[in-house]
Amino acid sequence: MSDNENVTTTVLLICREGESRRVYQAGLESAGVLLVCVQGLMDFFRRGVYCPLNGILVDMPTYMRSSEDEKRLMTELVVLFPALRLKCNESTGEIRTLPFGTVYPGNTAPAVFVQKYCTTVAPRKIRTGERHQMNLPALLSKPLPGGNIPDTKTVTANISNGGCFLVGFEPWLVGDRGWLTFPELNDNTPIQVEVCSVLPWGESRSLPGMGFRFIDLTPLQKAELKRLCGQSYMQDDE
Repeated sequence: MSDNENVTTTVLLICREGESRRVYQAGLESAGVLLVCVQGLMDFFRRGVYCPLNGILVDMPTYMRSSEDEKRLMTELVVLFPALRLKCNESTGEIRTLPFGTVYPGNTAPAVFVQKYCTTVAPRKIRTGERHQMNLPALLSKPLPGGNIPDTKTVTANISNGGCFLVGFEPWLVGDRGWLTFPELNDNTPIQVEVCSVLPWGESRSLPGMGFRFIDLTPLQKAELKRLCGQSYMQDDE
């Protein structure tokens, strides 16, 4: 639990109902953690349980039964949060764990992982919409376009109402802000953006690049993105 008793550590547990979930809950409830338990990742959006999170725990048998869309989304989310894979031996109650990536040590008990890594990060919302695999050409720059510094030509790997993932080999830092232009939109006014995640080259056998959130959109850009991306599963951030 956080040293500040007024601060709640909220962790998403993705696990089908049954003995494994009960074992996970028993170990984590003693750590004073608020668990949000769902049968599958998309249930987090569809059932109205959306809330800011400090971390994610994933039962691997549940993950293996997930849809391809859920698996793709999970690959993106574990870059943004402390995240741990779990597997429970329901006969003995033993829990084996494995982190996503190499940032955290392996074979860490869930309660220890939450205490050491999840309580130290500020809770955050995941994002504001469903992402679609879509390749839109884009121009990226740190200063407002129009100066002597050339824009970087890139392309989206996916896009939503609230942000996008840009393919790139020279990543910025999380928190960096810049300007993004989509030449193919009817309103191609530069959009101010902020880096939310970075996926370096050669990691996780995935496309390298950066996840951006849109800071400000014009009404026409919002309408175009809604047309391209469809329904938003998430609440607005305001």
